[in-house]
This record gives sequence, C-alpha cells and structure tokens, in this order.
Amino acid sequence: METRVVVTRQPNEVVVEKCDLQLGDNEVLVKTYMASICGTDKNYSEGKMPREVLVEQVAANNEAHHSYPLKMGHEASGTIVEVGKNVTDFKVGDKVMSFGWYNTMADYFVSPVDYCGYGVVKIPEGMSMEAASLGEPTACAVYAGMQSGVELGDVVVIVGAGFAGQVMMQVVKKMGAYKVICVDVVDGKLELAKKMGADIVLNPDKDDVVKAVLDETGNQGADVCIEAAGNDAAIQICSDVLKHGGILGLYSWVLEPASLYINRWHNDGFDIRTLALIHRIKIDRPWWIRKTLDNVAKGMVNIEPLISHVFDLADATEAFRVACTDPMACKVMLKP
Repeated sequence: METRVVVTRQPNEVVVEKCDLQLGDNEVLVKTYMASICGTDKNYSEGKMPREVLVEQVAANNEAHHSYPLKMGHEASGTIVEVGKNVTDFKVGDKVMSFGWYNTMADYFVSPVDYCGYGVVKIPEGMSMEAASLGEPTACAVYAGMQSGVELGDVVVIVGAGFAGQVMMQVVKKMGAYKVICVDVVDGKLELAKKMGADIVLNPDKDDVVKAVLDETGNQGADVCIEAAGNDAAIQICSDVLKHGGILGLYSWVLEPASLYINRWHNDGFDIRTLALIHRIKIDRPWWIRKTLDNVAKGMVNIEPLISHVFDLADATEAFRVACTDPMACKVMLKP
C-alpha cells in the first residue's frame, strides 16, 4: 500500500514523500495516530550522525538509518490494521506504540512484533494515545529516574529541562527525593519544570549553580546529579555540584567531542552510571519497557503537558524547523 512519510533527503532538507509499504509475515501494519520528533530525529535532520549506529534498531524491511535519504521516525502510537500470517500476539484493532526505527512519521508504518527487543508494544490500559505516542522516550526517561539511585531524602540535580529532564524530575520526586533542582539555559523550560514539580530552578547563564547547590546542601553537594542536556557543559555542572561519593547519571547521547575536568570523578569516588534503557541487554529491555509504562499509566508521570506543538503531517518541514530552532519546543508532534 502507499503512504506518505517524512524524509530527510539531505541535511536540513526535510520533506514529505510517498512510498510503498509491504507487510512481512512477522510484522504488523499500523495506522499512525501521532508521531513525535525526537532529539535523534533532529540530529539526523541536521546531518549530525553518530560514529556508530545500532544496526539492531533497523527493521529488516527498512534501509539502514545512517545514510541519506532517510525516512524518519521511531516514536509513535497507532492502531493495527493488518497483521502478517505468523503474528499471533497482536490483532487488528490493537492500540500500540513503536519501539525502533520504523519510519513512523507517516500515515502508516510497518513494524515487527519483536526484533531484538524492538517492535510494537501494546498500550497499557489507562494511557492516552497522546501519551502513548511518546511511549519510547517516556520509558527511557522513567527508567533513568528509577535507576538513578535516588533514595528518600536525597537532593537531586537534573541538568537539562527538556522532555527527558522533565520526566526524570517527576520520577525522582515520586521516589522520595527531598529536593529536585532543575538546571537549564532556557527560562521557559525552567518555568515549566517549576509547574511540573521542581523545587528549585537555576539558569547557569544567570545563576551561580555551584553556590546555589552548596547553599541548599550545607556545603555537601547533591546526592545525585543527572545529565540530560547532551553536552559537556551539562556534564561539567554535574561534576562540580555532586557530593563526595555521589551518583553521577549520564543519560544523553553526546555527539560532539567533550572537554571535561574530571579529577573529582576519581578523588571524590563518584558512582558513575549510564542511564540508557535503549542500551539494556536484549533479554531484559522488554521487561523494563513494560514496567516503566505500566507506572506511567497509573499516573506516576504527567506526560501530556510536555507536548508543546502539534503539526499536521503535511507540515513536517515547519515542524522540524520549530523543533530544531525554538528553545521552548519540548515535544513537537506530527499527526496524519
């Protein structure tokens, strides 16, 4: 069948084209309800390719997603309209969300039901289609919060108040953090963080972040710091405000070379953790996806206020422009 799909023809050239879909025996055809523009999508649209791309994320029916032209999208929700002959765990009418690069910025997309821990996942009862369209990044951010090592009474610093940082902030609050301090250079995102439950917000362009954190902690430093901005400045702030023996959580996909002063990592015995769900081993990734999303469906995290823009699929060029240039764009969505 024919579908429209968002394509990056070359860096900084995002268009909507038509292509044909073919359903495999172990796949499902999904009618897209809504798709999200992720940080990865933005990087790819601007030509910021990582040195290594996980080949396992590529569905058998799609070209490897490390060259142009590139069909876009891996965050979406929708309804199954057809199943392959070998599919038994899904049926027509099931509401699902995508986990994997299956060109989901489209009217329809084809996905395996299970491909090395990727594929489609049934939407938990109680989760809206809007929230489910952000199921993949939500699961990743919830996982990061749950695995950050936060304990009752901790002071937590989250550097980066984008979508992931906003979700992590809510999670660590639920886990018993005494105070959560959000750091970002965009005042509007800090205002949103405050509305979503942050205790203190700081802008490093205006505030002395190190002094503020030390003042709040009796000169001890934060118990846990999570980097969620994707640059060396954010990692350095975490390093500077963490207490002796504290936990440093690394979340973001950092594509640029980083220059850091990391003497404290050794001298102060930091517990350094990688908080990336998507890179869990294949055998336990599906279990963690279900665990994180079930908690979201129960009201653990409020997702929908983080949707800042919704565009028609036909307006994908403008949607990507906004996502890449508007500092207040938290989650930009496309709806067929």
